[in-house]
Amino acid sequence: MKIAAKALTWTVAALAVFPAWSDNRVEQPLTVSIAAPDYWCPYACNAAGPRFGFTVDITRAALESEGHKVVYKNLPLDRALREAESGRIDAVVPAFKGEAPNFLFPSHAVSQTEYCFYVPEDEPWRYRGLDSLGNISFVATSGYTYGEAIDAYIAGVPNERVTLIGGGDVSNRLRELVKRGRFDALLDDRLLFESSQNRIGLKIAGCLEEHHAGFLALSPDDPERSKAIARAFERGFMTLRENGQLCRILEAYDLGIEFVPGVNAAYCASAAQ
Repeated sequence: MKIAAKALTWTVAALAVFPAWSDNRVEQPLTVSIAAPDYWCPYACNAAGPRFGFTVDITRAALESEGHKVVYKNLPLDRALREAESGRIDAVVPAFKGEAPNFLFPSHAVSQTEYCFYVPEDEPWRYRGLDSLGNISFVATSGYTYGEAIDAYIAGVPNERVTLIGGGDVSNRLRELVKRGRFDALLDDRLLFESSQNRIGLKIAGCLEEHHAGFLALSPDDPERSKAIARAFERGFMTLRENGQLCRILEAYDLGIEFVPGVNAAYCASAAQ
């Protein structure tokens, strides 16, 4: 009875983890093309550099453990999403579901993001909800979703109050615009900001309440191919989590388990053994 109960528990847990389209079929080896901006480091870094970024490393390790090959290149977010949507590449990583609503997503996320406001060190203003924005002007990145409330605010205020910019090296451009006094504040990913050498002269002024899970966002152009990639990623992700490799990837970037949803200290304890 105990064995049967354990088997039933495992089956229920597996159904909860995998999407409805998952199955156990053996997939043919694929070459999977993924893209991300190089300014997203340490999420995703320069494809020509020594480290690709922890979300890229997780994706590669998961898919390679299932016999697939991963090719990574850098593209600005807007272009990466267009390329994936049209099927010219397989996926963008990491991406929020709100940024790619018609894409396919595995169940497991590869990152978790918190967005915060940053201001010059001598600026007393602090973010305490939408009402605190008042006459503050701020700059942020185009193509991102920051949460339902702040997205609606951005869409409803005059352009001189909120400006969205895209292209390359956006995070550093945001910081320069605030340092030069063009805007009162910037809204950016906390990990990106605090990993940058260009943060000097700016300080945190409060964060949005909502946190965002980042996923391997798979092209809607060929659903069967994307489903096969998602199935392989799910199996590989569980392998990485169980054998501690996922924790070792995070540790290589000096990051804790809070940056990937669904990873706890027990998995990282196995990585240390």
